[in-house]
Amino acid sequence: MADRSVLTTSTFNDFRREVNGTARDIGDISDLLGASSYIASATDVVEAIVLLNAELPEIKTDAFIFPGRVMSFEGATDDAFETTLTFAEPTADRTHTLPDADGSILLTDNADTSTNKTITTPTITSAVLNTGASGSAVLDEDDMSSDSATKVATQQSIKAYVDNSIDTEMDVNITSDSGSVAIIMDSETLTIAGGTNVTTAASGNTVTINLSANVVTTTGTQTLTNKTFTSPTISAHTFSSGTTTAGMSIGASGIVFEGATADAHETTLTAEDPTQDNTITIPDSTMTAITTATHASQASHIVRCIALG
Repeated sequence: MADRSVLTTSTFNDFRREVNGTARDIGDISDLLGASSYIASATDVVEAIVLLNAELPEIKTDAFIFPGRVMSFEGATDDAFETTLTFAEPTADRTHTLPDADGSILLTDNADTSTNKTITTPTITSAVLNTGASGSAVLDEDDMSSDSATKVATQQSIKAYVDNSIDTEMDVNITSDSGSVAIIMDSETLTIAGGTNVTTAASGNTVTINLSANVVTTTGTQTLTNKTFTSPTISAHTFSSGTTTAGMSIGASGIVFEGATADAHETTLTAEDPTQDNTITIPDSTMTAITTATHASQASHIVRCIALG
């Protein structure tokens, strides 16, 4: 705005030009009267300057308080678009400090990239790590010696620990009656093989061991041929024809006793063909059987029986 003056020698036309120029320099007084904020009460330019001047010390000394909690920035181009900063209604004095550095402001709803930042005790939901993770909370220990409940292990250390555990801790040692085997879990396979009268079959996670019909079981009903039993306990056994025990043979001719000496002489106990059910009771005492061969006549046999009571 140029300095304007009217000389005593100026014409009326010069005076008119200076007055019109001053009006252009000052602007429309209606704009001043319709202003808000600090100069809202001003009715002329001087009053507006005085009112605004009163606020300048506060702005200069960092004591200025923006009314309405709103700050608007036009930007490089004077157009219809501005950047506005707004502040929530404070319930106490709040201080937000801008650092002494160049950079951009990160927004909560924007997909921004932050470099070399330290976040203390954050809550991160569905984090995506594209390149890698590092720092004191990431441990690269092949033996997991730290045994930490809050830190993470690298992929390499996990693999090394698992491989080492399989080699040293997960080997299977099997001992049998005729030898032993050691199975390395990460490289060998344990085979369960059958044998005489034994077969194996695998399905899913189950191995079944099958016995042939030639194998005697404790609950099976089976016929044994040419078998020798040493000191057996036989309950309610029925001897069939031709059954032989030590020193005794049961056959169609009766019960045959070998005696103390295995020779051509045996004692045979036979029974006549019964015509009724007969029961012969052996008394509970030590005795010698009386036979017709040991006495000359039946009479003497009877006398001997009477004598023996």
